[in-house]
Amino acid sequence: MDPSTSHEHVRLVRSLFPELASTLDAAYEWHRAERGTDEVAGEDLDAWLDSEAEQLRSSVLGLAPFTALGGPAAETFERAFAAARAVGDRLGVHVPEPESFAAAGTDFVGLSTRLLADPDLLPVPTPYGLGVETWQAAFRREAARGAGALTVTQERTEALLIASEAVAEFRILDACDDPGGPTVVERRPTTEGTGTVSWTLRLVPAGTKPAILGLGFSHGPHVTLPEILMIQLMRSAQGEPLIDASSFTWLAGALNDGRLAARHVFDEREGVIRVNCREVGNQGPHLGSRPPVS
Repeated sequence: MDPSTSHEHVRLVRSLFPELASTLDAAYEWHRAERGTDEVAGEDLDAWLDSEAEQLRSSVLGLAPFTALGGPAAETFERAFAAARAVGDRLGVHVPEPESFAAAGTDFVGLSTRLLADPDLLPVPTPYGLGVETWQAAFRREAARGAGALTVTQERTEALLIASEAVAEFRILDACDDPGGPTVVERRPTTEGTGTVSWTLRLVPAGTKPAILGLGFSHGPHVTLPEILMIQLMRSAQGEPLIDASSFTWLAGALNDGRLAARHVFDEREGVIRVNCREVGNQGPHLGSRPPVS
């Protein structure tokens, strides 16, 4: 941001919220007097504000963005966002706040109505464009915690195994071409500079097995790969059982010129998530769809 523009924004905020500005000025002056220098005082104040914000977020005040939705729906959204933030730490990305999704056009009231009607639906804040390596690194970090069902071994160093056909066209599985709802775009540092990550917020059937079983890939819509990976990491972060331990879920995005599609399964015996590919006409009693709601 241009410095002059930044200064204008600060002046505008000060004029709109004079009492808040006065309170922050007083807090800064106190910290400067305690710490002795402007730089240390600023760093100390920033750390204090971050700590206080985290405490508020984890308390009942963390429900504030969802208070208009009512008790059960508000708690479901807040629990989902808390789990997503933990996953964001594993992925190295910042999860947009609920207010950012609302500003982009997400209908929280409409989603809460669907939530109350179907207890298997889960709000899933989901990033797109992270790439294979970032997702696999996140699963390695989660497995390294040793607190869930995911594991790695000396022979198998990944907790997320993706078939070569899916890796070759991962950009299709990792794309946000048809979000089915509003998106939030966040900046993200990369090795080449600064990139962007697109986020969606949809409700996904997160029952033990797919909501619809026994149909081929053409009977969509389907959950995306990033969505189902978020679900698994969110559940693992909260100490909950992972899904698809005895079933397969089709994933959005046809591969190999429309001949193949990816599917997801949790190999409970090995403690690993597997993404492999099958012909789009493949079907069976344990293979199905988790149609998202936006």
